[in-house]
Amino acid sequence: MINLLSSNILHLIVLLFVLISCQNKNEKINEIKLTVNYIGEIEGGEVRLQKVSSAYSIELYKSENFNNNKIVFDISLLESTLFRLDILGKESIDLILNNTDVNVNIDNSSSEFKYTIEGSFDTDVLKNIGKIISNYKYDIRQINQAFIKASQEKNFKLVNELRYDANILKIDFEKYLKKYLRTVDNSLAVIITSDYLDIDNNISFWDSTLIKYRDNFSYNSYFKSFEKKVNKIKSVSFGSVAPEIILSDTAGKDIALSSLRGKYVLLDFWAGWCGPCRMENPNILKNYLKYKDKGFEVYQVSLDRSRSDWVNAIKKDSLIWYNVSDLKYFQSEAASIYNIDRIPKGFLLDPNGVIIAKDTELRGNRLGEKLNEIFN
Repeated sequence: MINLLSSNILHLIVLLFVLISCQNKNEKINEIKLTVNYIGEIEGGEVRLQKVSSAYSIELYKSENFNNNKIVFDISLLESTLFRLDILGKESIDLILNNTDVNVNIDNSSSEFKYTIEGSFDTDVLKNIGKIISNYKYDIRQINQAFIKASQEKNFKLVNELRYDANILKIDFEKYLKKYLRTVDNSLAVIITSDYLDIDNNISFWDSTLIKYRDNFSYNSYFKSFEKKVNKIKSVSFGSVAPEIILSDTAGKDIALSSLRGKYVLLDFWAGWCGPCRMENPNILKNYLKYKDKGFEVYQVSLDRSRSDWVNAIKKDSLIWYNVSDLKYFQSEAASIYNIDRIPKGFLLDPNGVIIAKDTELRGNRLGEKLNEIFN
């Protein structure tokens, strides 16, 4: 009995040792305090501290009421984490917490809501990025308002000038934001705000950021999510071999995208319910008839949900090429692989299946220009 008990105790000790040794070496719990100081009259007094996950879902972490215009949150953290302070249900403040105590000082004594944050470098970076984005959004909003007015007045010269201005503004914004982000020394704020600088069109910048941040953030859930996103987009970026798709056509026959190797292939995502897609189909058909005998093929993936809608659209638009679907809308596996969040969206593949053009480069006259460049 004694030997059996001793054996069980030894077994538990060994198991405990294994569990401890298998822990992530970075899994250190940081106990910090978040202090919120409030200047001004308080109505209600409740402040909710919400945790924003790496998937950007929001959940309530803690809720407290002001006591003498002050709240202290005790927080336990395993990693740098994005939080949102909901102040009295009227204002919100985003902040990144890690291993240091942080003070949020709110001044609502005037008509303007003002606040300062002490003790969080990452939050300072987050705030700076927010200012850059807000300034860009304000300028774009001004152009959009002028654009609407010019369109209503049929001032087409001004409409074109405003389109040009908007494009230049976007280019300048991206350059300025990249320049700032390069000066930042490993801040989680850079990763968290990555969606504001389109990853797809800035893949080389984000790929280099991924490499730069890997050593310090490899165990961070936000970084893992970011890494997964970048790698997924890289797989369907310029110069990458297009991932395989095998879906059924209207007759139920499986057609593999790779079976079209040896030809230039337009991989096009569309749907019968998509107006812009249907408007683009005659353009694709015109180019298909012109270049099909020279080695051009079309592989269309429908994101329809209804088989009848899909088949009727094919007949009505005279789509005489490969058309496949699993009728799963945007939940289609092919849509997931190719990061399709809107349609129409296309990819042009060379005879080896390598992506050589995509998206807006393949719409309207640009598709014909690209094919003319290839075949003539």
